[in-house]
Order: sequence, then structure tokens, then C-alpha cells
Amino acid sequence: MSQIRWLGHAAVEISMMGKRIVIDPLIKDNPMSPIKLDYLKGINLVGITHDHYDHLGDSVEILNMNPNSKLFATFDLEMYLVNQFKIREEQVIPANIGSFVEYDGVKLALTKAVHSSEHSDPTGIIVSDGNKTIYHAGDTGLFEDMKLIGQIFQPDYVLLPIGGRFTMDPKQAALALDMLKPRKAAIPIHYNTWDMIRVDPGEFVKGAKERGYEAVLLQPGQSIEL
Repeated sequence: MSQIRWLGHAAVEISMMGKRIVIDPLIKDNPMSPIKLDYLKGINLVGITHDHYDHLGDSVEILNMNPNSKLFATFDLEMYLVNQFKIREEQVIPANIGSFVEYDGVKLALTKAVHSSEHSDPTGIIVSDGNKTIYHAGDTGLFEDMKLIGQIFQPDYVLLPIGGRFTMDPKQAALALDMLKPRKAAIPIHYNTWDMIRVDPGEFVKGAKERGYEAVLLQPGQSIEL
């Protein structure tokens, strides 16, 4: 069964093609997390959009406890983790912002994001099985090149930050839908974890509906089947 499961904040688990993929796995320090780290034993791939602590999260520990798992991020960030945290180079899928790379039947790509990051450019992550395509925007402000992301990757589902202050707010994220044009649904992430990013997600749902798009609010731990 293919599904998207929100793990609170920007942490998302994607099940696709028999693989378990986790993106931006902040678990231990995530007050919204519905899981403990042991749940991620057996993860096949860890994707990281950028190296801020709330997105890098527990990636190193997850990769170490799953020695056959793979790491997908910009090559600069991958090498930083190899050199500073002794992630094995065999776990790295070399990549940068560009076209799809394939991992055991799953197609992966990195996209531009407008944000900051210490060791590498911030990104979004695309995950596709060839039939369903998911766009995890990472941390980003609104930017016009989202039109190209929508045009090139044609996402079915988009996971967008709506917390404001550090990323788009609900109204800006709703505007992003006009550029991304998700074919199935939009799912808000990166909000209400802490007071600084507390917003009303209903504003995003309303803005999406006004533009003709479906927005699905998940509670941490809830999933949507693809």
C-alpha cells in the first residue's frame, strides 16, 4: 500500500514500491511526534531537505541503525554528514538540484527552495513511483519557480510549510497551489510545533478550496493513501 504519513512538524514517512522513505525526520525533539525512534527501524531511505536542526533531526541515528538504508540530499550535505558524522559513503545517493535519479524503482529529485542553510543549498524533494508523484517543499518562502516545479514534475500531492515566520504562511502556501497545480491534494506541514509557528491551518484549507484544490489536514500519525 502506498501512503503518506505525517509525523509532525516537517517529518513525513512515504511508503511506495515496497520502500519506507522518511523525509526530515525530527523525532526525539519533536513535541508533535506520534512515534519513537525505534519505529524507524527498517527504513530504506532518509531524505533531508537542509541541515537546520529541525529537519536534519535524527537522520544520523536513523542511518546508523539501518546500515542498509540510503541517504538522499544535496551532495554537499551528504559529504558533510560523511565527514563529520561518519555516515558511510556506500549509503549516499549522489545528487543535486536537477533531474530524477532512480533508487530501486523509486524516482527521486531535488528542487530549489528559498530559505537558508549552513552546509548546502536548501531544497525540496520529489518522490515518484512513475504513477504518483509527491513534492515535499522543505522549508521555503513563496517563489515563482514553483511554476516550473509544477510543470516539470506534475505532482499529485504537495506537502507545504505554512507556519510563517521562517516559511510561507497559510495564505502564501495557498497561492503556491496556483503554480504547483497538485492533481490530488495539498497537505500542510511545518506549523504549530512551537508557538513561533502557530497558525490556523483552516486558512490554508479555505485558500486551497477557493482556488479549486483539495487540502487535507492530517493529525500527527495520520496517513493518506495514494
